[in-house]
Amino acid sequence: MRLGRRVRRAAGFVLLGFGLAACDGADAAGDVELPTAGATDTTLRRLAAELLPAAEIHSGLPARGPIRLAARSREDLEAFLIDEMAQQLPPDRMAAVVRTYARLGLVPDTIDLAPLLRSLLLEQVVGYYDPARDTLYVVDRVDASQVEPVLLHEIVHALQDQYVDLDSLMHANLDTNDRGTAAQAALEGQATFAMLEWQLASLTGSDADLTALPGLDGVLGDDPLGAAGIEMPLLSEAPAVIRESLLFPYLGGLVFLQKNWAGPWGRVPPLGARMPVSTEQVLHPERFEPGREDMPTDIGFLSGPPTGWTEVYSDDLGELETRLVLREFLAGREEADRAAAGWDGDRFRLLDGPSGEVFLWASVWDTDRDALEFENAVRRALTARYRGDPAGEGRDIRVSRGSRGVRPVVVVWDLPSGTELGDGLEALAEIELDEQPLPQAMP
Repeated sequence: MRLGRRVRRAAGFVLLGFGLAACDGADAAGDVELPTAGATDTTLRRLAAELLPAAEIHSGLPARGPIRLAARSREDLEAFLIDEMAQQLPPDRMAAVVRTYARLGLVPDTIDLAPLLRSLLLEQVVGYYDPARDTLYVVDRVDASQVEPVLLHEIVHALQDQYVDLDSLMHANLDTNDRGTAAQAALEGQATFAMLEWQLASLTGSDADLTALPGLDGVLGDDPLGAAGIEMPLLSEAPAVIRESLLFPYLGGLVFLQKNWAGPWGRVPPLGARMPVSTEQVLHPERFEPGREDMPTDIGFLSGPPTGWTEVYSDDLGELETRLVLREFLAGREEADRAAAGWDGDRFRLLDGPSGEVFLWASVWDTDRDALEFENAVRRALTARYRGDPAGEGRDIRVSRGSRGVRPVVVVWDLPSGTELGDGLEALAEIELDEQPLPQAMP
């Protein structure tokens, strides 16, 4: 999901993956290996062997090695999720995440995140990938018709892992929310694209090419689960930021892949230098075309908290989560998306001090006009966020627009009323900018 990278990282081993990984030490490309030989595993072996050629064709990734998979009980799945959440989001970090998104008004400050995530992920999970064991696990006693598309999807992840180390890639992005989301969208988008193209070919009995169809974003609409006839009550009722975070890597990644592969790149797998590094590039694939790459700008805070203050949490939101903040409180979805569209980088920090909780958010924009549009939108959004909310009593929203060198910058403060920005607090907004380099070619 997407309390940015944070919540999804706890879910990440499930959601990044639902994929198969290469089996170390094996030597025959195109094989399927199973640790055990039960009846369920025999069925999995047969299904995976039948699906492998289609996965290679629709993903553009010829197998370089065998694939390992096994059946697992739902009880084992839940134990795995609990363990992964504890590792990726220990209680103190999860509390900081909840405080950050509650301050933005995206979740209730009373939300009990761990059990909610666990329930969401168990709602309709058929399988998951554990990159530490290079194995895809499928929940046992699942109907074969449910397993086939999951296996096709996961085999694509297995093939990806044979070209790049998914485990290392995930860990490299643990502390970069937006970049991690973009990487996940590329991986999940490719697997979802291959799965849907395979399903379309199976239905029509002929070759299928999703890049030749009209834009999938128009087909998916604002309610993709409803449009697909998928019932997931818990997900439907979850806060929008959680719902969007869980769906974006699959659906946003799918749209990105369709547009990317229909463009100048052609059907080149989105790995290495072909992997987007921001949700801006996923949302606007034209900004990742060869020679037109709009690389995000890293923002670094120059000063640490003054005496008596502590930094609770710091990260970035990216264009996707900036959209979600604006959508939450502005009347028009299109207005929110337009105001976020000039994003070029951001960084926030949540602090505790003598006067209470302070949220500081600095962002850099493509043009002065983009910065002005965001300045106006975010001021109205955060003012509306506190209107009629007891949590807003005694809060002060301050939004300013300026520049760092030639780059337009917007700074947002959410402060306890009466807080003075002297005594070192104002220095907390001093930043340095560093444009990210182009991705390196895949080895």
